[in-house]
Amino acid sequence: MLNNISFSLTNKCNSRCRICNIWKTKSFEDEMSVPDIKHLFEHKCFSQVDTISLTGGEPFLRKDIIDVVYGLKESMPNLQRLFLNTNATNIPKIVQVCKISSNLFNSVILSVSLDGEKEIHDRLRGIKNYDNVISLLKVMQQLPEINLSVSMTLSQENTNLKNLKHVKNIAENNNAMFNFRFADKSSTYYKNMDLDLSVTENQKKQVSDFIIANCSDNAFLMCLKQFIDTGNLDLLIQNGKNKCLAGKKFVFIHPNGVISPCLYSTQHIAPDDLLSKAPIVIGTDTPCPCCTDCVIYPMLEELQKSR
Repeated sequence: MLNNISFSLTNKCNSRCRICNIWKTKSFEDEMSVPDIKHLFEHKCFSQVDTISLTGGEPFLRKDIIDVVYGLKESMPNLQRLFLNTNATNIPKIVQVCKISSNLFNSVILSVSLDGEKEIHDRLRGIKNYDNVISLLKVMQQLPEINLSVSMTLSQENTNLKNLKHVKNIAENNNAMFNFRFADKSSTYYKNMDLDLSVTENQKKQVSDFIIANCSDNAFLMCLKQFIDTGNLDLLIQNGKNKCLAGKKFVFIHPNGVISPCLYSTQHIAPDDLLSKAPIVIGTDTPCPCCTDCVIYPMLEELQKSR
């Protein structure tokens, strides 16, 4: 039964990231309204969902994001955990939503994007935003009920020990979790198939060594290390068999309500198909395995449940 959702609220974005083309989206007419969202998530296939991650674009550009949060809780009574992802450009709105959310959910996690030292972060994000990130992290210290995470996306321009250590220190100094992953391509989500996101073998080795030296207690990053070192993940593929639970335990939902097994998949799934006994085919039109948060964290949780 489905229990975890990643939901892109909007393709609107006020960053101009060099690794992503979501911000180039021009039309938003098909973006679901709050009633549309409530109607979708009232479907019985979502009745056991306990975790949802709101992303974008920049989700806090939705003027009705508070109504969305209330609507999600009303539609899915078993919803206990909310992830909010942000570029930190609208601090008052972020704080307001976090305060309200903390009264609705057992756990609220705010993930803030930071890609390195000030110059490199602002260059990669295409806007001068480093100072906003630091300010938001400081403000959030006044809301200890919100769990903080600092998330770094690695590309050729920022993959080095200097930036990794800088962002890790920022996270630790603000009582936040620290995570990172490599920039990736997706024709359906990032819309960035035209970009060169490759990193060098030496950069990969630096990251792999960094994880062992500094993050060996982080299950996600240890998965990333295996993916870097081998190009595979035992968590997802063993003995040639694909074990990914995308489309079964977790899905990705686009702003227009289109449901896909994951953000890389070109498949479209109707809610009723999620309840059928026919397996969702993954790996045929989807590059597998991947090593992205919205897949690995649900897989790790399912592994923990089975022990």
